[in-house]
Amino acid sequence: MHKLSSWLAIMLIAVFSGLAGGGIAAWYMLKPPTERLNMLTPVVVLDRAKMIHALPPNATQEQMVNTVADWKKLAGKLSAAGYLVIDATAVVAAPDDVYVMLDRM
Repeated sequence: MHKLSSWLAIMLIAVFSGLAGGGIAAWYMLKPPTERLNMLTPVVVLDRAKMIHALPPNATQEQMVNTVADWKKLAGKLSAAGYLVIDATAVVAAPDDVYVMLDRM
């Protein structure tokens, strides 16, 4: 009987040690992704179609090309400043204050 209780005690210690080690390993592996998820990335929405529609009806090809180039330049500046830039055609729903309005450019 003494041999059986010693064997059982060793098994219990091994099981609890394995669970503790696995739990600690899982915590360390999940820590960086959860910290990234807790960060708040600023998001802005640029409406390329609205910018193009704001052009006069008789706009030249050069004006259209410059408008698109300005849109890309603005998106690049915002991205360099740490913003996630999304085109309005990709947005299903968003609050009004994340949209970059034409008068803000």
